[in-house]
Amino acid sequence: MGRIDQETVNRILDTADIVEVVSDFVKLRRSGANYKGLCPFHNERTPSFSVNKARNICKCFSCGKGGSPVNFIMEHEQLSYQEALRYLARKYNIEIVEKEQSAEERQAENDREAMLAVNEFALKQFKHNLLETDAGRDIAMAYFRHRGLNDAMIARFHLGYSLDRGSALIDAAHEAGFNDKYLVDTGLAGVSHREGAEALYDRFRGRVMFPIHSISGRVVGFGGRTMRSDKTIAKYVNSPESIIYKKNLELYGLYQAKSAIAKRDKCILVEGYLDVISMHQAGVENVVASSGTSLTEGQIRALRRFTNNVTLIYDADPAGIKASLRGINLLLAEKLDVKVLLLPPGDDPDSFAQSHSSSEVEAYLNENERDIIAFMTEVLMRDVPANDPTARAKVVNVILQSVSHVDDPVKRQEYISQCSRMLGIPEEVLVRQLNIFITGRFEEEEKNAARRQAQASIDGIEKEEEKAPDAPLLNLDSNRLRPYEEMLARYLVRYGLLYIVDLEGEDGSKIPATVYDVIANELGVDGLSFSHPPYAAVFEAVKAMKDGSWQADRELRRAQIEAEAAAKLEEARDRIRRVGGSMAQLEKAEIEVGLQLDNFRREAINEYDVQYCQTRLINSPDDMVRNTAVELVVDRYTLSKIYSRQGEVQTEQDQLPILVPRAIYELRNAIVSDLISDLTKRLAALIPENADEAIDLLRQISEYKEFQRRLSEVLGDRIILPGRRT
Repeated sequence: MGRIDQETVNRILDTADIVEVVSDFVKLRRSGANYKGLCPFHNERTPSFSVNKARNICKCFSCGKGGSPVNFIMEHEQLSYQEALRYLARKYNIEIVEKEQSAEERQAENDREAMLAVNEFALKQFKHNLLETDAGRDIAMAYFRHRGLNDAMIARFHLGYSLDRGSALIDAAHEAGFNDKYLVDTGLAGVSHREGAEALYDRFRGRVMFPIHSISGRVVGFGGRTMRSDKTIAKYVNSPESIIYKKNLELYGLYQAKSAIAKRDKCILVEGYLDVISMHQAGVENVVASSGTSLTEGQIRALRRFTNNVTLIYDADPAGIKASLRGINLLLAEKLDVKVLLLPPGDDPDSFAQSHSSSEVEAYLNENERDIIAFMTEVLMRDVPANDPTARAKVVNVILQSVSHVDDPVKRQEYISQCSRMLGIPEEVLVRQLNIFITGRFEEEEKNAARRQAQASIDGIEKEEEKAPDAPLLNLDSNRLRPYEEMLARYLVRYGLLYIVDLEGEDGSKIPATVYDVIANELGVDGLSFSHPPYAAVFEAVKAMKDGSWQADRELRRAQIEAEAAAKLEEARDRIRRVGGSMAQLEKAEIEVGLQLDNFRREAINEYDVQYCQTRLINSPDDMVRNTAVELVVDRYTLSKIYSRQGEVQTEQDQLPILVPRAIYELRNAIVSDLISDLTKRLAALIPENADEAIDLLRQISEYKEFQRRLSEVLGDRIILPGRRT
């Protein structure tokens, strides 16, 4: 598999819409000009994940993750840059043109894609076996019919059958050219050792198959139920953990249910595959399953992207209820509004959905949901003897442990009052014990946060050391210089290729200069460079862009703008002719149209220059450049309004001829301050005999202070903004 060529990359970047891409995974709500939702990358109580359609970026202002559509897919689906581009190309039906890659690049990129491909192949084989073979129709289809599933549900959940032959799938995969490595890595094949030799066998043979889809619809694993009656054979076999399948992150049916969950703002959580499918068949489509495993934080976070409301469905078996209560604290800790539905005796979600009409199922759900804490109290106290205070105390502590995860003080007080009535224990007693649990939880969370922060600091130091230049240009306080370099890097990311001033050439001619040109020229005069690797990488990326295809691309865009301007001119002339008037009026109207079109041309090409730079930086294949650009392109600075002589408000873009040089002056001033400090320390450390060296140091300090004084005058002046450059 080759690397995607640049023209195709540009098509993907130009086509991918951040709102459409993020909406596949996060429930978004309009918030002014932007969209907001719960961050898919970390736990949070209120939405801090912002999506800006105009700039085509997203950003979590809490954890900092986000970026362009490419970066979002890379982070969310744990894909490489090239894999994320291919994901978006598939989404938007863009044909990929490739160029050659190195052997190492091909191998790294192919492993994941090959595993997904072999799963897709297996899915087709299992569906073929179910529908087109005698064994599939007689055994597997008969089982599905016995369980009450119709053709629509079998097709919607892509159910299938693995033939009861030792190597049926393996043989078909070999014939199709698939490698044994990927059959084993995905868990489709097992390895047996007989007489000193290895042999492959179908792990799912003789089982009806339930494919497990990622939230984006890729098949990442399978669950298989045996059709044999042999009690020594495991009833269910599931795909093992792999680079494409993480059990603690996946929920069965979420791909099929996500739209209904977002629409109804509620998710119903059941246990098994057939529970999900039967509920969907009954018309209740906002249902997912934990596939028989205990709920994990990753699974709950997946739900929170779509809703804060979860209803757990239990059958009437007390043992099953108590076993399922383990996940309740996780749900409450994730700030979800949790309710419980207890089914009639003898029913599970599958049988209940099969034996009732769609309207009856909906009505039962709406009428019988109960609050989780009241439900816990009733179930846990059911079998506790009234004369056993130790057993009662244990149950009370279990309930209060759950209540301690509820942060809303009003809701917490309601739970305390409710428990007091049901348990016959004074509220003040419950509150005292509850406070102990709350304090303990917060202390544990603080310890965990401190451990994570310490590890992040260690990782960050190691990364900085790996990327630091071998010989920095100046021995300066780089931490103190960072904010000044950051401001320049921000201007590079947001406006790097925008023309803002004219520089004077060696022959006295005026040379149009971009933001990048101004920064490069000024830093070059002083022999300076960026000391922080991320900002240096951004600087070099803009340089490469400017020296690359930007000018040619810009001329093509300029030609398009001229064509658009010509069309606008013809429309305006037609309008002027229809309105009519004196010759003077017609000439005045023509002049006004000309001025409007000049303004249109200028704004259109400026917008192109700004977007060209931003788009390519926030979609850069270089991780450092891309992540830094995403961080810097987001608005984090609020500039005071500055008015021109004509009284109009000047935007940041209008102010660039002043702001960019000023940022360079501020960096120079910080550098000079560090140099003066360093020289002063050296002077103080001199012994009296070194008078000549002391005089030289004093001279240098004096020169730097004079230079700093001149810089301070420039920085302190109130400067009248010039008119806009045309």
